[in-house]
Amino acid sequence: MRKLFLRLGEAIKQREDTVLVTVTASSGSTPRGAGARMLVSNNGRLAGTIGGGAVEFRAEKLAKEVLKSKKGRAEQFILTPNNSADLGMICGGNVAVFFQYLSYKDPVIAIICEEINKHFATNQQCWLITEITTTAVGAVGFYSLDTGLIGRLTVELQKRIFKQGQVQVVVDGATYLIESLLEVGKVFIFGAGHVGQAVVPVLKMLGFYCVVLDDRKALVTKEFFPDADERIIADLGNIAEKIHISEADYAVVMTRGHQFDFELARQLLKTNAYYIGVMGSKQKIAVQIKRLKESGFSMAEIDRINMPIGLKINAETPAELAISVAGELIEKRAALSK
Repeated sequence: MRKLFLRLGEAIKQREDTVLVTVTASSGSTPRGAGARMLVSNNGRLAGTIGGGAVEFRAEKLAKEVLKSKKGRAEQFILTPNNSADLGMICGGNVAVFFQYLSYKDPVIAIICEEINKHFATNQQCWLITEITTTAVGAVGFYSLDTGLIGRLTVELQKRIFKQGQVQVVVDGATYLIESLLEVGKVFIFGAGHVGQAVVPVLKMLGFYCVVLDDRKALVTKEFFPDADERIIADLGNIAEKIHISEADYAVVMTRGHQFDFELARQLLKTNAYYIGVMGSKQKIAVQIKRLKESGFSMAEIDRINMPIGLKINAETPAELAISVAGELIEKRAALSK
């Protein structure tokens, strides 16, 4: 999402009008669900995707029509065969799409792009508000706890309770799509070795906010972790000195030794972390469980830890382990929205 609005910011600087194409609802077996977005200019798709294939191809053509008319519009795509209104696809289902015209001359759009970039950089939750009333030109707005409401929107929206996820609301006769833009929660990666170095770029590509921690100053650098959002040199035996782990956060333990893993597991079990994962062999895990029991933790508490970390795909190399860990975190993150 951040890349889409960075690209929109570039289009504004280049004095280029665009159309924000948003999936507002979907049913059945569709390529992408509600909230999928892409940005289109006269030169075609600039960023994002609503699923590719016939839907995206048709949406691109309609977006160019919107650029000419300078008026937003709503469309419904039918993805079932043998229907005069369908797109010739066999997957089945319906997709509702809204086309939002964005003028490079509108100063509000530039402000929204700037604020979204700021909020992503500091991992602060924010919401995009899109008016999807078919009879209106359609307005785009922004909201966060720090900024309040930005955009030409009814002030009644300020009274809404903004939550994680996506919702459609009707206020003063207008329909708005409100969507949170960030996945809440940080991923704390304990251990700056080869696996940690492989994990971070994969997680960043998936939209996770990554914090790397290690006691080895030589490894906790931009050279080894150019994609990390934060790099912290920390005493692994006293992580509370440097960080606070919330109930929305993920803890990934992949240090260089059993003792470090044990010390971290012991500390992490005392937090409300949403996810705790520890890398290791069956023998190493058996030792960790034994030591944690001896430290007073019950088996119910120890079962909070995902050991060994990652999906069971017989991963061995750092790159394979990175995919395994990323897959498990995707699964855990998806469970939050169900």
